[in-house]
Amino acid sequence: MAWLTAVSDLRTKLSDNTTDRLRAFKRVFGDINGTNLIFKTFEYRRITDFTTASAPLGVYKNGVRISSTGIMSDDLQTGYFTLQSAPLVGDVIEATYYCQYFLDSELQSFLRLASNFIAGGDNYTQAQGGLQTAVLAYAAAEAYQKLALRFADTFSDTYKMQDLPDAEREKIIVQFKKSSEEARTEAMKLRNDFYENRQGQALAPLFGTNLGNVRDVAPNR
Repeated sequence: MAWLTAVSDLRTKLSDNTTDRLRAFKRVFGDINGTNLIFKTFEYRRITDFTTASAPLGVYKNGVRISSTGIMSDDLQTGYFTLQSAPLVGDVIEATYYCQYFLDSELQSFLRLASNFIAGGDNYTQAQGGLQTAVLAYAAAEAYQKLALRFADTFSDTYKMQDLPDAEREKIIVQFKKSSEEARTEAMKLRNDFYENRQGQALAPLFGTNLGNVRDVAPNR
């Protein structure tokens, strides 16, 4: 039976559904000097569009929500948005929004890699029921590994040299790497348990198997 919920199952495992990642009153990036209009949320791939959002989602100045009409434009893929009026020196700009880490196409890519390694083929929809949890765990390992690289790049792109992220901010990268290692270990254990329990023995890969030689014995004449 085809595994048609693989992508949604992986998204759930990663806690990356549409309402899983709420950022409440989070500071945004951009110069507050009375003339600058362009700001950026730390996370890109926001789900919340500030030009159409309803309270409590949206952009706040000094704790007061800016009307959606006060947002000229918003790019969800990069996190950049443009205000109608420039904040003055001393103002505080924050935002409340939902975001997601992965596109469906990325999750599909992780699943193909995982299925190829765990189940011996990249068509994850055909993974045996007993191997699906292992495929999910391995795909999650790939996802966390990508997040570690992505956040390192984001820190590099977002912070200026004089405002490098401190150790507290970098802890999230360390945590993603740790989560990747743990998920990979889980995947290997689930995979090994599946074959050691001899479920689907005929499909078990021949890792470590010693093959004998068969002699071609000619018939007696």
